[in-house]
Amino acid sequence: MCAAVVSEDPAKTVKNLCRHIVQAIETLSPNREFITIGLSGGSLIKQLSDELPNHKQKLDAHIPKLRFLFCDERFVPLDHDDCTYYGFLKNNFFKNLNIPPENVFPIKADAENVGKCAADYESKMKNLLNSNKGFDILLLGIGPDGHTCSLFPGHKSFIDGSNSQSLVIPVCDSPKPPPQRVTLTLPYINNSSYLFFCAVGENKASMLKKILEDKDLSLPSANVRPASGEGVLKWFIDQAASKDLKI
Repeated sequence: MCAAVVSEDPAKTVKNLCRHIVQAIETLSPNREFITIGLSGGSLIKQLSDELPNHKQKLDAHIPKLRFLFCDERFVPLDHDDCTYYGFLKNNFFKNLNIPPENVFPIKADAENVGKCAADYESKMKNLLNSNKGFDILLLGIGPDGHTCSLFPGHKSFIDGSNSQSLVIPVCDSPKPPPQRVTLTLPYINNSSYLFFCAVGENKASMLKKILEDKDLSLPSANVRPASGEGVLKWFIDQAASKDLKI
């Protein structure tokens, strides 16, 4: 199931996103020992850090079950400004939700190279998930070129990764700096139960038309769709971002 949820402005868009995150957690919780949530970087860091703690009262009962992982990461130290994990840390995301440190699984760039880093994170994910099933909830953004995670249009990470059996792959020459990254593969992304995109602003309008209406499959974001008929895909967008859509 795919749906676009259009809100008046960016703030209301993020409120809607967080409300749906809470609803998904409440739906999953009775049947899960733990709930895995994949985090993305960019503007989502501040958006989620500012809004999701406002829903803490509803989340409190489920906090012990939440496990936070990452959709992609730059191959940089954990205290580097380019590090997605560090961004969430600086914005007090985990602290304000009272998430225990042992329930957060950053992609650590302490391996000898980015390939080993990807292999180490895949091993960690398999140990946690005990299967190749995707995350319970995956929170995604889109770049101005239609990329998501570190899957870029026309790039090896997207082309080869689309048919990969791996859950996580290294990116050695990202077209967007820094060049070395680690990312989930498209098949693994699509195995997730809830796929939530967030895109706001008029600068996203033309790209959203290509993705949602033109179905331009040269764009990684347009290839994100649940592998299971029970999976849920929702796009949370504001009016400015939706201006070119027929909705």
